[in-house]
Amino acid sequence: MNSTAKWLASALCVLRIAYAQAELVVDTKFAGSTKNQDHMTMEERTTPEQEKFKQTWEQRVLQDIAVSNEGITPTNGLADLSRAHLLWNGVDYYAWAVHYQSAEQIRRNREEVRMKINRPAIPGGGVCTLFLYDKKLNPVTSIKINLPENNHATFCNGTNALGGAGKGVDGLLLSVSYYLTDGKLAQRAQDIGKDWREQTLFLRLQKDANGRVQLIQDDRCLGNPNAYKNIPIARKALAKCKNMNNGWIMIEGR
Repeated sequence: MNSTAKWLASALCVLRIAYAQAELVVDTKFAGSTKNQDHMTMEERTTPEQEKFKQTWEQRVLQDIAVSNEGITPTNGLADLSRAHLLWNGVDYYAWAVHYQSAEQIRRNREEVRMKINRPAIPGGGVCTLFLYDKKLNPVTSIKINLPENNHATFCNGTNALGGAGKGVDGLLLSVSYYLTDGKLAQRAQDIGKDWREQTLFLRLQKDANGRVQLIQDDRCLGNPNAYKNIPIARKALAKCKNMNNGWIMIEGR
């Protein structure tokens, strides 16, 4: 092999390594596990190491909610559906999307109990936020989901699933449920939830000029609101867009 061929081979090797390192991997391998949570037995999921990791992680999330919510945190714990381990640019991160009621909404609820009345929820009274942590569960960044429908008269009440946005895409897809706060109150218990809406949003991962990790909600491809109720459907839709200045726009005719 001549020197030129050797140089080209070395360059291609470096490019392959750089590409492999840059690929975003999203899974549920927590606390250094080699298995996804859904591939683990109950005994494996509840080892002291796994339990301690989850408890520490949940406490960090609750602390971060309290910081932005006047010290008030959810009283019923956090759902497990929207947690993930990320490997991005060779670095481990942990993402957890949660929903909770704002401090203002909780005060409103307490007032209604005291006055024995029932009123519609307040706009923004339900909050959905994704928190990102490093390998040691130190806070990295977070993002509050923006739901502009009906002039932001929305109440986010569920983070249903979290996953990767697709091969070669530095971002996450988050499915949420919500409802409009100016609708009529349910008159019967069986009617609760009939007016709930679902959509899946794209959260782009990037670094700023100082190297700090950021999460950016980018609605230019999927729209907001949209009709993509789960991650596989949203992932297919996102694949029909192209990257334009760190954003996504639809490619005509695809």
